[in-house]
Amino acid sequence: MNLIGTTLGGRYIIVEQIGEGGMAIVYKAKDQLLNRYVAVKILKQEFTQDEEFVKKFKRESIAAASLTHPNIVAIFDVGEQDNIYYIVMEYIKGQTLKEYIKSNGKIGYKRVLDITLQIAMALDNAHKNGVVHRDIKPHNIVVTEEGTIKVTDFGIARASTVATVTNTNKVLGSVHYLSPEQAKGGFSDHRTDIYSLGVVMYEMLTGRLPFDAESPISVAIKHIQEDITEPIAIDTSIPRAVNDIVKKALQKDMFKRYQSAKELVDDIIKVKENPNAVINNFDETQSTRIIDVKDVDKALKNKKKKSIIKPLFITLSVLVVLFTAGYIILSKNFVVKDVEVPNIIGLNEDQAKLKLEPLKLKLEVEGKEYSDKPEGTIIKMYPEDGIKVKEGSTIRVKLSAGQKKVIVPDLKGLDLLEAEIILKNNGLKRGTIERKYSDEVEKNRIMDQEPKPNTEIIEGSEVNIVISDGKEEKFTKVPILLGRSLEEAKAQLEAANLVLGNITYGYDSKYIEDVIISQDVAAGVTVKEGTMINVVINKKELEQTEEEQNNTGNNQ
Repeated sequence: MNLIGTTLGGRYIIVEQIGEGGMAIVYKAKDQLLNRYVAVKILKQEFTQDEEFVKKFKRESIAAASLTHPNIVAIFDVGEQDNIYYIVMEYIKGQTLKEYIKSNGKIGYKRVLDITLQIAMALDNAHKNGVVHRDIKPHNIVVTEEGTIKVTDFGIARASTVATVTNTNKVLGSVHYLSPEQAKGGFSDHRTDIYSLGVVMYEMLTGRLPFDAESPISVAIKHIQEDITEPIAIDTSIPRAVNDIVKKALQKDMFKRYQSAKELVDDIIKVKENPNAVINNFDETQSTRIIDVKDVDKALKNKKKKSIIKPLFITLSVLVVLFTAGYIILSKNFVVKDVEVPNIIGLNEDQAKLKLEPLKLKLEVEGKEYSDKPEGTIIKMYPEDGIKVKEGSTIRVKLSAGQKKVIVPDLKGLDLLEAEIILKNNGLKRGTIERKYSDEVEKNRIMDQEPKPNTEIIEGSEVNIVISDGKEEKFTKVPILLGRSLEEAKAQLEAANLVLGNITYGYDSKYIEDVIISQDVAAGVTVKEGTMINVVINKKELEQTEEEQNNTGNNQ
């Protein structure tokens, strides 16, 4: 389908195609209203037939549009026209991070830290607003001509969560950046983005991917089962601290990774200031060391028997070590039970604690978000209900801050398009439109609104507006003025909302003196109120002049 030249939403003229992904095609377009270029991402036709997918696409795109951050590509508009679903974004001159890596090969660790820091700050902003990307990869990261990093595709990535390893053609570019929990099709949250960012960081530092194979399925399995080759083993010039940041981000266990993008940001800043900083705040899996009895015997035989106490002491030490190791293993595997996370959505903090306490689970409130749910009730939880966790685990939640309220802007004197833009920027919608005549307000300008300016209302509410139709044009019929005196004519014209115009004088023998003998607009004609009517008054003294003119004409 050729869309070049098509106008979407009555304002975006498609100029040229500038990119294509597995799910969408990207076009450059001209925004006629604001006279600027934008990028328009259009969902491919094969996805528009899936009603559930389209709903999710629209919902997530609108959620992503709420994100405002210098490292996130801004979404200006989301729309649908003739079964074309589109997202309007800021147009950026630059290249994808994938193209940047291909053209530069391995990137120096200082630049890698700078790039990763900007991505992590973008993710921190998104996560705090309840938006998880779920498809972080170099293809979805743009390097501007000025070197700034911008993350894109929040809406479409979230909507496409279902497309993981099932479609090899569409996902070949994404499977290398999948988290283990995504590869298993299990529960995933904001820490999934941190793992994917770890893969991107690994690729920038080493010039290669941590896992690769002939098929996407094989790559996914490696994410689940295999350990990475540490970046420092590939390039010894990489500082240990940078290496450890990557290792922590790429932990297969979600709970051993960075628990927030903010934690990652803090470590990057720490290492940028001091490349020799120690990143030691994570537990690597330690294997239990088994002591072979033959090794003990061999060691004893090779040593001189200085006393009977020494071998006895060694034997007792070995037994103590084995007993301690066994106790630790038993404690970890049998004492700490798995429990199923209950559903605490809709409960307040105290109610949730009461429900979690018998299961030996802890509650941590991570903040509040505006929602249509009662203030103080839980609207999000991580992990979700039904997931098995260890006793003592922490359930992180977000509480409702109630419905967000905004101040109604003053729309008076604006035209309709200006008002709609201002309403949208303030989180409000345009409601009903009424038109009225006004002697004071210019035609097609807003003369009144409801609610009134500076009123506090719930975000998303409608504002009804009244638009001026200008001064009302009223019509009237011209009265009969012939034979009337000037005063009578004035009264009749005033009664008909007309104005007496120029007065001249003439003579007509059919009329008495000082009455109107002519009017420039005939009686009975319909005219606009306020029209001037010119008249001629009869004057007998002009009779002689008229006769003289007639005689002069006859003599000729």
